[in-house]
Amino acid sequence: MKIIIIGGGPAGLSSADHLARGGHEVVVFEKGPVGGNISRYPTYMTWFSTRELLELGGLPLTIPQDKPTRRDYMIYLLRFVEHARLDVRTYHEVLSVTGGRGGFRVQGRALNGREFEEQGEIVVLATGAYDHPQRLGVPGEDLPKVSHYYTEPLPYHGRKVLVVGGRGSAVEAALELWRNGARVSLSYRREIFPDSLKYWLRPDIENRIRAGEIQAYMPSHVVSIEPETVTLEHRGKEVSLSNDFVLALTGYEPDTSFLEKLGVRFDPESKKPEIDPETYESNVPGIYIVGVMQAGNISSEIFIENSRRHGEVLARALAKPNGTSGETG
Repeated sequence: MKIIIIGGGPAGLSSADHLARGGHEVVVFEKGPVGGNISRYPTYMTWFSTRELLELGGLPLTIPQDKPTRRDYMIYLLRFVEHARLDVRTYHEVLSVTGGRGGFRVQGRALNGREFEEQGEIVVLATGAYDHPQRLGVPGEDLPKVSHYYTEPLPYHGRKVLVVGGRGSAVEAALELWRNGARVSLSYRREIFPDSLKYWLRPDIENRIRAGEIQAYMPSHVVSIEPETVTLEHRGKEVSLSNDFVLALTGYEPDTSFLEKLGVRFDPESKKPEIDPETYESNVPGIYIVGVMQAGNISSEIFIENSRRHGEVLARALAKPNGTSGETG
């Protein structure tokens, strides 16, 4: 059976490996480099998980320390593609999927604008959610000084930075920015940080706030963003902050417009797609979903540690007679 996987991150690559071992012909399309979403993670990030929990297909993640850095894991993914001999076509953006189970037609655009087309019997979506930030929906959000991604602190030295968000990535960014000379404010919609905040981050950020080194507005939300200021609503009053940069680290969600084009149903609030939990097949026969897309906009539910096993479920489902698992819903 020929299977097309859209997305070349850990879940997509692991699924490709499991399916190839099951005797299927597998093609992976990734619109960026291998592990495209991870390539946009903070430059100096270190994983919370130990290396054993991030390994794919039994290939050891050979590093001297217990927890890999972003660079370590990006190199590991390249090694994994070569080791497993996967057909991964980078810089191939899929724009449409037509047809149905047993006869899908995938079309898109490759590097330098060249169009491509591929036929497959099954399509697996593994595109993640990192390309689609949850927007604030306020005036000024599209100004050049606003970003929904954080890479490193050096460009912000000496500047006034508002970090929007209160979960792990936002708190880590605020602390790193402060330690590297930025003048940091933080806006979070709740009065306290969530229970899921990593245990070593909580006392660190709370001590910085208590000492006045990071100015926190909790609870608050952004009302508008102007070239030199940001307006917050904080405890029933509007507060105007002098500001150079805004980092809106409020989470990410799957590309629901693409799901709609395919006819895949999803919950309008959580953005969770409708799938069979036993097979990961969506309501559209022949279209399967793996990786963090399964969690919708609940980013704390699925990680590399559990999504790397999604390929095992697919392989079992597609090993059944005729590779069919029945329709859901």
